[in-house]
Amino acid sequence: MIKNYFLLFVRNMKRQKSFSIINLVGLTAGMVSTLLIYLYVQHEMSYDRFHKNAENIYRVNQTFIWGDHDENQFASLGPGVAYSILADVPEAKEVTRIHTPGDFLVVNAENKNDIRTFDQKNILAVDSNFFRIFTFPLIKGNEATALQKPASVILTENAAIKYFGTTNALGKLLQFSHVNPSEGKVQFTCQVTGIAKNVPHNSYIAFDMLLSMNTFPQIMHSNDKWLWTMFETFVLVDEHTSAATLQTKLNPLPRKFAGPWLERAMNQTFDEYLKSGKKWELFVQPFASIRLYSSHVYNRLNEVGNIKIIYVLMGVMTFIVLLSCINFMNLSTAQYTRRIKESSLRKILGSSQRQLAFHFFSEAFLFCCLAAVMGLGITQLVIPFYNTLAGTDLKFNVSENPSIILILFGLIVLMSFLSGSYPAIFLSKFSPVEAMKGKLRTGKQGKLLRHGLVTFQFFISMILIVSTIVVFQQIKFLAQKDIGFNRENLLVVNRIEWINDAETFQQALKNIQGVEQVSWSSSVPPNLYDGDSFRKEGSDILMPLNFCKADELYIPTLGLHIMAGRNFLKSNPGDKEKVVLNETAVKNFGWKADETTLGKRIEYVDGKKYEVVGIVRDYNYWSLQSPVQSLGIFHKEGSMYSGANHFMVLRVKPTQAEQLKTLIAEVNKNWNKFAGDRPFQYSFVDDSFDKSFQSEEKFSQGLMLFATLAIMIASLGLLGMMMFALEQRTKEIGIRKVVGASGFTIWLLMIREYTYLIFIAIALSVPLSIGLLNNWLEDFNYRITISPMAFVVAGGGILLTAFLVTNYHVLKAVHTNPVEVLKDE
Repeated sequence: MIKNYFLLFVRNMKRQKSFSIINLVGLTAGMVSTLLIYLYVQHEMSYDRFHKNAENIYRVNQTFIWGDHDENQFASLGPGVAYSILADVPEAKEVTRIHTPGDFLVVNAENKNDIRTFDQKNILAVDSNFFRIFTFPLIKGNEATALQKPASVILTENAAIKYFGTTNALGKLLQFSHVNPSEGKVQFTCQVTGIAKNVPHNSYIAFDMLLSMNTFPQIMHSNDKWLWTMFETFVLVDEHTSAATLQTKLNPLPRKFAGPWLERAMNQTFDEYLKSGKKWELFVQPFASIRLYSSHVYNRLNEVGNIKIIYVLMGVMTFIVLLSCINFMNLSTAQYTRRIKESSLRKILGSSQRQLAFHFFSEAFLFCCLAAVMGLGITQLVIPFYNTLAGTDLKFNVSENPSIILILFGLIVLMSFLSGSYPAIFLSKFSPVEAMKGKLRTGKQGKLLRHGLVTFQFFISMILIVSTIVVFQQIKFLAQKDIGFNRENLLVVNRIEWINDAETFQQALKNIQGVEQVSWSSSVPPNLYDGDSFRKEGSDILMPLNFCKADELYIPTLGLHIMAGRNFLKSNPGDKEKVVLNETAVKNFGWKADETTLGKRIEYVDGKKYEVVGIVRDYNYWSLQSPVQSLGIFHKEGSMYSGANHFMVLRVKPTQAEQLKTLIAEVNKNWNKFAGDRPFQYSFVDDSFDKSFQSEEKFSQGLMLFATLAIMIASLGLLGMMMFALEQRTKEIGIRKVVGASGFTIWLLMIREYTYLIFIAIALSVPLSIGLLNNWLEDFNYRITISPMAFVVAGGGILLTAFLVTNYHVLKAVHTNPVEVLKDE
């Protein structure tokens, strides 16, 4: 019997080639979409699950103490928090810290004929118990002792080959150096004590090198500090300790340990700190949730994803599967006239209703199996393009990921059941005698169901298309938003601290054709890291203030707007101990953003005072996902400290690509002249801002792909419905032509019925689309208002697509000679 079903399937495919192709295209599109989304979701959900103790590791976050009215959490803690947890939380089996010491110039000079020098990124400093918490296997070295001694370094396999050409690098030496603003050039040598396997792509903690924490004396002398927020802190608990229990134990720690530090460093009690309207709380976050549940956290070690994107993609996957199945149902019923007579003959010859139902289910199953095979091949072909589109690194390997087979088998079963259910029931439950006489009617219930399915298809398509439009509009809005300064044509040269004569280098850059202005600074938007607490003169209340150091050309180079006062003057040596504040800082200090604030002074915790010489309009010096906070711009030669990395910012003239390449080459030439063999690194400010919402951009591109598939599948469903209607109404069309109906009247009659279904789908999609998109837009500090034009464009596109898909068959029926249709009547 199975053989007969298979032969019937093959014969029907040959007999109805167009229907078979459309069926396969719809089902295959569903398979490919599901596989791509599944691989992406599986990858995102797998982050940090490879650690042996993943379920018992928690990260400790805290209130963002460097901002005002910012409800986001801060993953960066002071070095003393870990010791406080060890002292007061007995449930903590292990506590470890991860520090980002910055980039180093790393040299392997063992072979004078092959000196290997790199400006090395992805360096972490970690405590000696790092491997007792995290599972990063060493292929060489001892996990228990590799990080105990100062000046110890662990390399990944790739890093070992990069510097030594082999992974047999235990005991070899690497020289690390960087420039510290307070100490000048700092240089030290580390011994390789371990080689780790390359870090998996699905790891929040990413590194090429691990330095032992006690390599840095400054850290070892700061184990009581809570304000030096440069460390992510992780706690390992036993399996019986819940997150709620750990949270309860952490709650008292800020008052007990940060309170005394506030009194010593800032002359302010913890209660006074709270009375000033601030908070200082610790929060527990499961380690395995960091990747997808950290959109409300300022993370330090790596970029994170967004669980909302996962939910959206899983919804899209579900809907595309449903669309594919609905498409199959509609195309099956479109063949109603032929299939009903075939089924009638089979019933008359003795087939039971159960056998007929099984036949239609088996046909759907074979279609799904064939679509699955095609889906596997197509997915293998498109995965590289999908990775480029979505910015992922997904691997499609059935042998390494056997769950793909399980998903595919589940899809076949599910789609077979959904696709074959309606045809099986509808085409097997009828009177064969009535059917053979041609008196069988589909009935109102069948018509309502089919219309409902088509409406549902376009309802989903409408939501996906509108979502794609709005996501693109939001990204365009962020890319073009006025952020308070001109971010276009700003070239940033990194690592200026390596140059001894920065002023001469700055002048050399200014002389390059196409360069309008050059400024030195310690930070460039959207990357500003320095921050501390200040008070206005005469007050005991400390206020957080983010800051950078810059020369007198910084404000004009960025194009900042001075609201009151003036910029630094090179001719005025007294400006070295003055400061320019932004609007938010002025208001937070309790002053007005006008001339009355000029001459007032702010005081650092060490007693040093800085006079306010100017006020600039607020500008986004962080990413657009972050609100504008208080900012101070200190003079480059002033006493205020700065980070280790310094920059030159070049305002360049808008030029063609080739001219820009020439300009960059000239900058590189001057860099080599002043910096020797140190690597030349540069970036553009607008590119850096764009990277801050890169995940949203990739999401929009993926959404566009799946929206396109959805409208294609829905259009195929509409095509099936139209062909079904034309089969049912062929004689009616012939009679109307005989009695004088025009071709346009008949065309309008046939199109009208399905046009109103699309309008119903559009109307139903509006409230749900608005709700879903407003929920997504809540994550942005700056957001668009959803425009009615998004619905007009999406609805118009769907209507146009529907007309294009169905017009051929409608016009063909309209122009058919009525004699051919009515000759047997």
